[in-house]
Amino acid sequence: MIHEARFMQQFDEGTASMMHVYVMCALAARFSDNPVFHGIPRGSRGKIYIPEAVNLAQQAIITPSLESVQGLILIGYFYGGEGDTKAKHVYIGIARLHAETLSLWAVPQDCSPLCQEEYRRTLLSVNIGSAWSATDVSIEPVSLNHGPQVKILEFDDVAFQSLDPELVQGTSLSPPSTYNMWALMAKTLDIFNKTSLLLQRLSRGLVSFDNYCQEAAILEGRLDQWEENLPSSLTYTTENIMCSVKQRLGRTFLAMHIGYHHFRQMLFFPFLDAHRDKYTIKLAERSAQCKRSANIVSEILRHSTDIEDCDLNCFIYGHIAVISSCVHLHTLLFGDNPESLSIARQWLLLNFKYLMDIKSYWPVVDHSVARLREFQNCCRDSISDPFALDNWMARFLTEHSSYLSERQTATFQPSGLGPESTTARSVSAESHVSDVETGLEVNDLSDLLYDQQVTSEGLVNHAIDWLLE
Repeated sequence: MIHEARFMQQFDEGTASMMHVYVMCALAARFSDNPVFHGIPRGSRGKIYIPEAVNLAQQAIITPSLESVQGLILIGYFYGGEGDTKAKHVYIGIARLHAETLSLWAVPQDCSPLCQEEYRRTLLSVNIGSAWSATDVSIEPVSLNHGPQVKILEFDDVAFQSLDPELVQGTSLSPPSTYNMWALMAKTLDIFNKTSLLLQRLSRGLVSFDNYCQEAAILEGRLDQWEENLPSSLTYTTENIMCSVKQRLGRTFLAMHIGYHHFRQMLFFPFLDAHRDKYTIKLAERSAQCKRSANIVSEILRHSTDIEDCDLNCFIYGHIAVISSCVHLHTLLFGDNPESLSIARQWLLLNFKYLMDIKSYWPVVDHSVARLREFQNCCRDSISDPFALDNWMARFLTEHSSYLSERQTATFQPSGLGPESTTARSVSAESHVSDVETGLEVNDLSDLLYDQQVTSEGLVNHAIDWLLE
C-alpha cells in the first residue's frame, strides 16, 4: 500500500510521515543485523520504536489522512505480531473509521496515478486487516463497501513498484500485465470470511454437519473457480515461482498460494473428525483434500526458506504452519499407509523448523506453538476426539493471534473406524516405551526424522519440546 521508492525519496528529503518511520522501524528492527541491536532479542526490538509511533497516531486521531490510515494499519500489524489482539483490533478499527471519514473508495482524480494507486491499495489493506482482525475477536468483519464499486487496483504489482515517484497526472499507464497478485488475493477475502463464519456456526451447533457439507461445497467451488481463473503465469509451478522471483515478487507469489491452500485446509478440516456416524467416500475425499492442501502449505514454506528473496517471515504464516502441522498429526495418529506416514513426518518436521525460526521474530508465534502443544495433548488422550470441531477448535483454526483457554474435550467412542482408532491408540501407547528405550538427546530434528526407533508420537513430543525451549 506504500510505494517503496516514493517513501524512500520522502525519507531522504525529510518529508516522510514520522508515524510511518517509527512503525516501520518497529516492524523491521527484528530482521536487522545492525550491531546496534546486539544483545536485544529480535522479538523485543520493536518495543523501542512503537511508543513514538503510537504517540503520533494519537495526535492524528481526529485528523484522518491517507498517511494516518496506512500508519494505523501498520501499528495494528505490530500488535498482531505481539499477540495483543485487542490493541490490534482497536488500531485496525480506527484505520477503518479514518478510511470511512475520507471516503477512501472515492479515489481523488487530482493527484498522480501513483497517489491514486496508493489509495486503492490502502483501501484493500483496510478490508484485509478488518477481516483478519474481526475473526481474531470472534465477530463478523465489516468491509468498506460504501459508494460506487471501484476497480480494485489499476496497476499490477510489477508496474506499481516500477512507477517513478515523479510520475505526474496524465502520464500514460503501463500496459496490462498478469502480475496483479494482490488484486487476485482480494478476491478470496469473502471466501475466507464465509469459511470462518461457517466453522464458528458448526462449532456452536448453529448448523448441522449436513448443512456444513452443502455450504462447504459452494465455497469449495468458489476456490476452485478462483484457481482455474489464474493466468497461466501465476499457477503454482516451480517455473512460475522462479519467474516471479526475477520480477522481485517471489514472496507475493508464495503468499498468494499459501493463502489459497490455507483456506482449503480450514474449509476441509471438519472432515478429519473421526466422530462422524458414516465414513463415506465423499468424507474421505474431503479429508484427503485437506491433507493435500496441508502438504502444499508445507511445500511452500520449504520454498520460502530454500529460495532466495522468497522468505515468508510475517507472523500469520506461523499460524498457517501450525494448522498444517495439525493435519499432519492426523495422518501420524490415524494413518496406516507407510508412504503417507513418512511424508507426514517429513512435512511436520519441516514445519517445526520453520516455526523455530520465525518465532524468534514474533512473540505471537510462541502462542501458536503453545496451541499446538495443547492440541497434541488432546491427541494423546485416546478417549477424546481431538479433531472434533468444538468452539475451541474453531477458534484454533480461525483466530491467528488470540489467546485460547485450556480445551475441554468430550469423550467419544470410535464409530466404525477400527483401523484408525487402533493406530491412534498404538501410537500413543508405544511412544512412551520408545522414548524411554532410545533415551534421545538430539538437537537436530533431522536425526529424529530418520531414527526408525522413534514412533510418530515420540517424534512429535521431542519436536514440540524443542520448539517450546
